Amino acid sequence: MKKIGLFLEKYLGALFILILGKTLRFELYGKVPQRRVIYACWHRNLLPLAYLHRYQGIGIMVSRSRDGELIAGPIKLLGYHTPRGSSSKGSLSAMKEMVRLSNKYNLAITPDGPKGPSQKIKKGLLYLAYHSKLPIVPVAVDIKKERVFNSWDKFRLPKFFSKINVVYGKPIAIKNKQEIKDKYQLVQKSLENIENINKAR
Repeated sequence: MKKIGLFLEKYLGALFILILGKTLRFELYGKVPQRRVIYACWHRNLLPLAYLHRYQGIGIMVSRSRDGELIAGPIKLLGYHTPRGSSSKGSLSAMKEMVRLSNKYNLAITPDGPKGPSQKIKKGLLYLAYHSKLPIVPVAVDIKKERVFNSWDKFRLPKFFSKINVVYGKPIAIKNKQEIKDKYQLVQKSLENIENINKAR
């Protein structure tokens, strides 16, 4: 029964995202990357971005938890590669797969996932940038009409026909191991700043 439930959830979840996404009005700000990068966004903003970047072959690390399984199924049908791992489980194998994918595809990370604390990055994002040689591009989302869930991340579900503002920040490269430590606060502040700018629109 569990396998049947996950099978149905996968297809129904993907269908829901596609139907909802068709009604959303996206406004994009900043420079949309024209080269391979690592998109970094807060976990709560995952749903509208999953629709916006569908069928681009982006590699996104998804945790091995049950919640991760619920996310991985639908977004895989939307054209994402989904290495499974997190900061607590399967991180090494997932990191290796993400680096392999970086040779051909963009990557995406929710650096406060899978369990928080909310809107606080983990260093895994910077390690991935160093090993993949791809710059980090912070991404902020502002949803004009939404439902916010009482989860650890305050997950956001856009309402039908809502306007979505998406801001792409300036790329941040991690060129050596020392910069993993030196640029940690820079990446954190960059995500916070573009979130604040976007809310003011």
